[in-house]
This record gives sequence, structure tokens and C-alpha cells, in this order.
Amino acid sequence: MLKISIIEGHNLPQSRNTKSGLRYYQEAYAHLGGAYPQQIEIPLQAPTDAKPVGEYELDLSAFRVGRFKNLELNPFDLPLIPTAKNISLGKTGS
Repeated sequence: MLKISIIEGHNLPQSRNTKSGLRYYQEAYAHLGGAYPQQIEIPLQAPTDAKPVGEYELDLSAFRVGRFKNLELNPFDLPLIPTAKNISLGKTGS
């Protein structure tokens, strides 16, 4: 599974004004196998949906089959599952 890290200082929700209204997101880092993780934005429905600092995996429900039967990520919902490391430390994401 794809490892996602939320680090201290990047765990607070942020917002951006768009044509359709206010959009909330949280910064995180995706470990894609390179030398360094890539910074990404996790979309949030509300600021209270922000995850605490920790390690996560991308849930399979984040994937969908596109219009032309290609596999794609849902850009509006990236559900994260806490890793066993978070659970053993008592950091369970909501």
C-alpha cells in the first residue's frame, strides 16, 4: 500500500477559496519509492476531518474505475488508514 506521512507543522487543516466556495485540505507526504517523499494535499470535507501527526496508508476505496475503464484516484476523497505503528503508539486517526 502507499505510505502517507503527516508531519508536525503540517497537521493543521488549511483552506483555499475557489469558484465553488471554500476548500479545506491538509498537507501530507507520499512515499513513492524515490529518494524523497512528495508533498501532496489531502482533501477534507471539514477542518475537523484533519488527521493527527503519524503514518497512514491509502485505503483501497480511494481508487475507482474511470470513464474509459482506467484505474484512477478519486481526487475529492483520499481516505487514510492509520498504520500499525500509529495504533501501537495510541495515535488513531479519525
